[in-house]
Amino acid sequence: MNMQKSLIRVCILSWFVFTGSTVFADGDLRYAIIETAKQYQGVSYRYGTGGPDTFDCSGFVRYVYRMATGIELPRTSKTIGASGQSIRISEAQMGDVVIFASQGVINHVAILLDADSIIHAVSLGPKTGVIISSLQDRYFGPRIIGVRSFLLPDE
Repeated sequence: MNMQKSLIRVCILSWFVFTGSTVFADGDLRYAIIETAKQYQGVSYRYGTGGPDTFDCSGFVRYVYRMATGIELPRTSKTIGASGQSIRISEAQMGDVVIFASQGVINHVAILLDADSIIHAVSLGPKTGVIISSLQDRYFGPRIIGVRSFLLPDE
């Protein structure tokens, strides 16, 4: 492991110790993101909010990342979609952020759970709040435009 990666890991782990959060072993930040996200399943959707009692999509992703890793993401879907490292969906790992657009405009973000599912905050008729959806979902599937990673490759 190179010196920069070591320093980043020390800083992240120090944050966990300082804040009293659970410390996860090397490579488990992705697991921490997923476990944190799942804790909020069923929480209500409300546009413009960032939790923990209500979320919009970017507020949810941002809140989960902050709580699970200490990483501060930008506030909006558009700015999250322009941040981090762009990766191919075929290389995406759990905890990466999936970016969606309608008519060429980024308008939604979600956290990748596994090869076929995401967790996100939505407001679509009966599907409201923090839910798990398939990447094959008729609405969301065709709107995927990319994936962003905010973690080092081996975390």
